[in-house]
Amino acid sequence: MPKELNHTPVIIIGAGRTGTNMLRDVICSIAGFGTWDCDEINPVWRYGNRFEPTDILAPQLASPKVKNYIRGRFNQLKESQNLEFVVEKTCANSLRLAFVHEVFPEAKYILINRDGRDVAPSAKIRWAAPFELNYTLKKLKQTPLRDLPYYVWKFGINRLKQAFGADRLSFWGPVYPGIDADFKTKSLLEVCALQWQACVHATQADKNQLDANQFIEVKYEQFVNNPQEELKTILEFLGKTSATSEEVSEAVARVSNRSVGSHEKLSKEEQQALNEICEPTLQALNYDNVSNQ
Repeated sequence: MPKELNHTPVIIIGAGRTGTNMLRDVICSIAGFGTWDCDEINPVWRYGNRFEPTDILAPQLASPKVKNYIRGRFNQLKESQNLEFVVEKTCANSLRLAFVHEVFPEAKYILINRDGRDVAPSAKIRWAAPFELNYTLKKLKQTPLRDLPYYVWKFGINRLKQAFGADRLSFWGPVYPGIDADFKTKSLLEVCALQWQACVHATQADKNQLDANQFIEVKYEQFVNNPQEELKTILEFLGKTSATSEEVSEAVARVSNRSVGSHEKLSKEEQQALNEICEPTLQALNYDNVSNQ
């Protein structure tokens, strides 16, 4: 039997790092919510499956041992911070929602969508970001002990290649099937858009396995333009009715919409490349008048 939970897991699923980080930080500023002190915990989610070639994990890979380990880590955090809700937002989970649901069938899921044309330039920056020791140490701190040598080696090789002249990391963010092949024919910006697209398609395909009252979909653009009302809706969905108007107002005080439409600052050629990849997916997500945005 899987470990029993003594809290409600809140899993944020989204392809864009900026949107998921923003939403996690906002929610965790409300009393009773908490999360890890690092950006993501992908090695925890990949416990027992670290050698899988991509971040797609089939539900059957969630063995009893895997379930118990991941659920145990959530319980540990709950106990250490005395939480009512444990919030988690590893972006690679957007490629494996069915697997996550197999581990946490009782969780609440927040699916956040964002215009992929804005996600791609943001992701491109991270692909070429310099080494951050504090950031890396926080991620390694949350890595399963038995997997630590593997990830130290993997992260080390990734950074060494960059240090010796590579203009980007060998990997960053969700690893979808075919990403290495895409780099042979596509620009980094286009691969970032394809990365977003793969995550969105996987999430949309898997969300039908969730009960209707188990998930809520949020558009990043709507949230940042009306954060107080959007946060109230999310808290109501989560059953957190004790948050005051003052708490909600303070939680969203730093939310900004300045990054909406950031792709419009790119060259015409770059915008055209993003449009060709992203438009069909955006239309499926009910982004209106995509071509004219």
